[in-house]
Amino acid sequence: MSDVKKKNPLVECFMHLVVIVVIYTVRVFMFVWFRPKVIFTGESVKSVHLRTPSVIIANHTSMLDPIMMLAVFFSHKSIVVAKDQIEDPHFRWALTRAKCVIPCDRFNMDTEWALLAKRELEKGNNVIIFPEGKCRYDGLLNEFKTGFAFLARSTGAPVLSVGLDGIYKFGHRTHIVVGDAEKIERVKGITSSKHLAERSEHFRQKVWQLKQKALGASEPKALPVAAETPEEVLA
Repeated sequence: MSDVKKKNPLVECFMHLVVIVVIYTVRVFMFVWFRPKVIFTGESVKSVHLRTPSVIIANHTSMLDPIMMLAVFFSHKSIVVAKDQIEDPHFRWALTRAKCVIPCDRFNMDTEWALLAKRELEKGNNVIIFPEGKCRYDGLLNEFKTGFAFLARSTGAPVLSVGLDGIYKFGHRTHIVVGDAEKIERVKGITSSKHLAERSEHFRQKVWQLKQKALGASEPKALPVAAETPEEVLA
């Protein structure tokens, strides 16, 4: 006898409806409570309704960052989420039913997420990625993993860099600064791994500058390259 439990279609239909209601409710809450202010700094992008399916990257300072990014870039979106978070029983019921979620195993070699992300781009959807892979709370940025750069280079989709101030509290208006879209093209004479690493660091520095603008820094401090950035000291 098979141990696989069949899903009740009526229950699944109801749960999908619940997830949709939750998504819209949370979006309204994010806009009312945190009043996000989106600032565009370049000429190629002037709206969150992107004309071209893009790989959207941002810094990761809070667990609310993914929710805010989904709330702002609400149309034609998908987001890469750590597989272990999807499997967490607290979130599994919603994340497994949210059609915009792309699972990624961040602890093992995983290429399936890139194939799923490629399909999303081909369908006309944007793909939101946090290249650091985890939150960092001391104000610096972790090294950017090269997966987003590989995805952008292999599909031709532009990379849209976003800086989040990462401040979510009542009375503070969360600032989101959006840069120009930029493509990653192959370069002859340089190995693929070296090229992807170089582009990843380029975008890491770009996101850093956008984050400083979101924080209102008049004189942004320099961010050391990933190899020279100290590990975060956990309390």
